Amino acid sequence: MGASSAEIDQQIKETRQHLDENLDVLERRAVSGAKRMARIGAAVGVGLAATVGVVLAVYALKRRRSVAARLRDAVPGSIRDLPRGLSKKLRRRPAVKVVIAGDKQSGDSPAWRSIAQKVATTFAVSAATAISSRILRPRPKHDSRGN
Repeated sequence: MGASSAEIDQQIKETRQHLDENLDVLERRAVSGAKRMARIGAAVGVGLAATVGVVLAVYALKRRRSVAARLRDAVPGSIRDLPRGLSKKLRRRPAVKVVIAGDKQSGDSPAWRSIAQKVATTFAVSAATAISSRILRPRPKHDSRGN
């Protein structure tokens, strides 16, 4: 006739055990495949990053910018606009008389000359310090929205 219920239960247990073993094998294969793909993806990413770095380095070395362009980028815009602002201010002011020769009538004494030299030196050093600190200050980065 037919198989007994004990035999059917035994066959069901064997089939389940066989299916469980096959599922375990498939899971291990999937995990090892995922690990392999992750390693390949990481290697490709590192390779692309290295390639981009090399391309940018070669581009920077090959791109010859003029000295004027490099200086223009190094000097902030407010200093580049300084000559125009000064010329506008000087047009409105009256002419200044400058005495170059040591004229005894103008009251040019060694004491006044010494004071004038010290003041001029202090002013020149202060101006040079202000300009150099402005040039060396890092510029803020602008984003793509123009802010």
